[in-house]
Amino acid sequence: MASVLRYGTGCSGQTPAGAEHSQVPEFYFIPKKLARKAPALVRMAQAVEAWAFRFIFWLIRSLSLENALALGGFTFALTGPRSDKARKAHTNLTIAFPERDEQWRQQTVKQIFRHLGYATVELIKLEQIWAQRKQRVEYVLEPGARAHMESKRATVFITAHVGPWQVAPLITKEYGFNINAIYAPESNPTLQALMLDLRKVFGEKLIPADSGPRPIIRELNAGNSIIMAMDTRPDTGKLLPFFGKDALTNTSAVGLALRTNAAVVVSRAERLPGARYRITVYDPLVSPIPDAPLKEQAIAITELIHGYFEDWIRDHPEQWICLKRRWPKAHKL
Repeated sequence: MASVLRYGTGCSGQTPAGAEHSQVPEFYFIPKKLARKAPALVRMAQAVEAWAFRFIFWLIRSLSLENALALGGFTFALTGPRSDKARKAHTNLTIAFPERDEQWRQQTVKQIFRHLGYATVELIKLEQIWAQRKQRVEYVLEPGARAHMESKRATVFITAHVGPWQVAPLITKEYGFNINAIYAPESNPTLQALMLDLRKVFGEKLIPADSGPRPIIRELNAGNSIIMAMDTRPDTGKLLPFFGKDALTNTSAVGLALRTNAAVVVSRAERLPGARYRITVYDPLVSPIPDAPLKEQAIAITELIHGYFEDWIRDHPEQWICLKRRWPKAHKL
């Protein structure tokens, strides 16, 4: 999934148009403060990361999906809780689940990284999952969703970084939608090339995250569709309740759908035993205040979307991959 579904890992910022502009880390394996101290160190850091990612891609592709998932989950659960990202995940859990104790949060953070390992493998193995979809993927569509998917009408498909979100776009390929993926470019040129190859697996048109809303409007007006993960913290947006606390939220993606008469459809991917997956597509969302101005309708529909996300996260908090602050710091409210 980058989606505006970013094909990558974790949750962070978006551009006002809904693309995840700030999500990609500048460096993955080396502290950025260290790498930024000298240009030569930056080049060295990128060279090390390029080698590491080439090896990771080669290793995962050489394994069966089951073995690759086991390896990815074990490795990330072992190393992730020691990273600075663990603190952000812990903070998000504290806000979303204030009633849970410290031991639960620490255990859940470890499992979050395990599921991040699974998601990384699923991204690299997405082509294989698609090729084996008859054995690995099942689809559940609500009645209105089935009629909509068969119509192939322009749609903003929305999911969240919960569970195997990288797998969620397969439903659009199953039904023959012309999907646009909005992606955040990598700062490392080698990794950028690797990621672009992954994103091109299904022949999607790729739109850089910093392109603004015009390409999205153009594609929706042409009858094409967008898919995005929208549980992230944007650089700008509206403060809307999320788990009862105001969180900066992107409403412009829904606003663009309303402006272009595109549908807004929520979909969810879930992991099943035996390296199998379920993709659920819900009925297209309808504005609860159809006579209100478009900005107010966009807020109302986005609040409905938050309701879906909250339910999914409550079901499986250990599968919510949000490794940057979801809520603003108190002094920024």
